[in-house]
Amino acid sequence: MEQERICQTCKHFYQHYIKLARGTYNMCGSGHCVHPRLKFRYNNTKACQHYVLKEN
Repeated sequence: MEQERICQTCKHFYQHYIKLARGTYNMCGSGHCVHPRLKFRYNNTKACQHYVLKEN
């Protein structure tokens, strides 16, 4: 099955989280990409030419 090519499904994307008062974490709608340099990205941003599918 073909995955949608967005930042959230890329190996180089690191998700941001918010720590809640109860000590749990909630996923934000953003993160950052580390290839070839650090860049801020939203989860649903169209992937760049460096896209590599994240392995589960």
